[in-house]
Amino acid sequence: MSLDDIRKDIDAIDFQIQELLMSRMDCSKQVVTEKIADGNFVIYRADRENAILDKLGAGIPEDRKPGYLAVVRKITETSRMYQYGILYEEHPELYDRLIDGLHVPEHSSSITVILTRPNIRNAISSILSMIGDYGYNMDEMKLLSYNEDNSEVTFELTLLGDIEKESLKKLLFQLSMESAKFRIIQIRV
Repeated sequence: MSLDDIRKDIDAIDFQIQELLMSRMDCSKQVVTEKIADGNFVIYRADRENAILDKLGAGIPEDRKPGYLAVVRKITETSRMYQYGILYEEHPELYDRLIDGLHVPEHSSSITVILTRPNIRNAISSILSMIGDYGYNMDEMKLLSYNEDNSEVTFELTLLGDIEKESLKKLLFQLSMESAKFRIIQIRV
């Protein structure tokens, strides 16, 4: 096969992947719709995602496994992001509790938060990926604590952006929902 023929095959496969991903996103929407109807706002389940990774990683050749699992991990992260967006729109009061009692300026340049998350595979890269997926950067990230039993990690993050932007609100919302503890400690103008 020529390089052009191989690229045509890749293009055709990419469209098949697109169709499958859109079908998966449709299923994700159905899942979150059912959860909201049941009053269940738990979207992130590390145990379920680890089971998915283990199941889908079985039988993958070792030389391809890390890359393959990175794609699967990204698909689950994207699905969660989509679900949190729907939950945020359906229940804005869940976000409002994050800023309750805080002075929220009309515009901000950065927001500093403290969050505690399970110490699982890719815990840090998941946070970084989430921040980037929403279109934001960080000014600083500090590891505040690391439990001796390796069950949790606590970070202080300074995110660059305006807290009045809908996308930053959704990012803060998702971070809060995926953290055992979450608190906004400073909003800078």
